[in-house]
Amino acid sequence: MSEVHEGGCLCGVVRYRARSPALRTLVCHCHFCQKMTGSTSYAESMFPVDAVEFTGQLSIYDHKSESSEKAVHVHFCAKCGTTVTLTFERWPEYRAISRGTFDAPDWVPIGSHIWTESAQTGVILPADTDCFRHARAKLDGTPVAPTRYSAHVEARNAVPSAAGAD
Repeated sequence: MSEVHEGGCLCGVVRYRARSPALRTLVCHCHFCQKMTGSTSYAESMFPVDAVEFTGQLSIYDHKSESSEKAVHVHFCAKCGTTVTLTFERWPEYRAISRGTFDAPDWVPIGSHIWTESAQTGVILPADTDCFRHARAKLDGTPVAPTRYSAHVEARNAVPSAAGAD
């Protein structure tokens, strides 16, 4: 039996079924994600683009990434405004699902925090979790080494170690 996770928007007009395990789940603290959510960050679970099916109508807002200059497609419910999913010009094979839209959002643990350099005051990075000052990879696809803290730390006070500096 395959893994299935369901969810939808706030008003219920848009629903989805993710028919695979998440490839990863992370929290992004970049300024775009802060603006998009109106909050401190955006939590997403990443899937192969064809592993998620939708019912209902999604509207799309295209945003040009400041770092890659590629489009980030924000898919949201036109009725209630919930951001349900993101797709990416840079990675057309992947789809991010907004973690808070899952019917059971805690089914997958958060594996990393990215763009911690722009985290808002008061944001706490958890101990023993991969943290990246910027993205998980450079623009050419080269992975970046994460920083892990032995105790919870406020993002604004986090100092990367020499071995894990990104």
